[in-house]
Amino acid sequence: MSDIAGYLLAGGKNRRMGGEKKLFLEYEGKPFYRHILAGMADLETVYLSVDEPEPYTKTGLPLVEDKYPGTGPLGAVCTGLECCPHEALLAAACDMPFIDREIVKQLIKEYQRTLGIVITKGEGSIFPFPGVYPKSALPVLLKQLQEGKRKMTEAIEKAGYGKIALEHENRNAININTPQEYCRLKRQNKRPFVFAVSGYKNSGKTTLITQLIPELKNRGYKVAVIKHDGHDFEGDVPGTDTYRFQKAGAYGTAVYSPNRLMVMKESGNPNERMLMEAFKEADIILIEGLKDSDYPKYVCNYPDKIPISAAELADRIENTAFLQMHGH
Repeated sequence: MSDIAGYLLAGGKNRRMGGEKKLFLEYEGKPFYRHILAGMADLETVYLSVDEPEPYTKTGLPLVEDKYPGTGPLGAVCTGLECCPHEALLAAACDMPFIDREIVKQLIKEYQRTLGIVITKGEGSIFPFPGVYPKSALPVLLKQLQEGKRKMTEAIEKAGYGKIALEHENRNAININTPQEYCRLKRQNKRPFVFAVSGYKNSGKTTLITQLIPELKNRGYKVAVIKHDGHDFEGDVPGTDTYRFQKAGAYGTAVYSPNRLMVMKESGNPNERMLMEAFKEADIILIEGLKDSDYPKYVCNYPDKIPISAAELADRIENTAFLQMHGH
């Protein structure tokens, strides 16, 4: 494989990630680029494509400065093919931490058979990265770039390509492009993110939460809700068996079926943290109330002020969770 080198695209301004360099985002205790290098472990050399040397010198990788700044991945690939001595580059974006050695071997094997561009393909889509780009494709790619046609997929179509089919749920071609996607990635096997929707009585809290739940669910989150009631409340419906057990003097009652469970328990000085333990598998826990707490929150003030939309609040929750992960 000495005629093929790895080529890792560090990206530009990373605006969609709020300026955070995606190369250094961490997953399972390691920055993204370390995961990608592990996937490229069978290659003798891996270059790092950058817009400028800093802050990338600390990676220890040989740097290739972009000759065509502001032209996206196509300019970076053209730069690599012009500057690197190898016959082909196995290119990957810096936000693809799931690339593994098996897909690298498959791409290289197909390249050695065809000596042309080889990319990956999912259901109905082609993915430029990870992919193998030979020097023989440079004239076509460069012509596209010079004509102002910067889309990688268009350039690949023009040059012709082979492909490796990815099975359903194969994660090799997944990009972590936004704070929202990174939030979901980091929330896997982590404690839920807690956010409060607060305000005085009849200020719109419940209405907003009922709109927010489906919005977050549609974004892929598992959502739980805890309601704080400043007054005492009746915990069961009169006439049910558990209500009768409670009135008979049981300090706790529980009922369960094949699909759900409910627990009612008398407790001295209960707090929301006790209930959070019951929702460890949740991605997000919404708390209705607790306006004086330290949790990140949105305070409803209807009718004096129309509440924020569910979509806007979902954006705020995702961005707040992202910032919290980074200690901001």
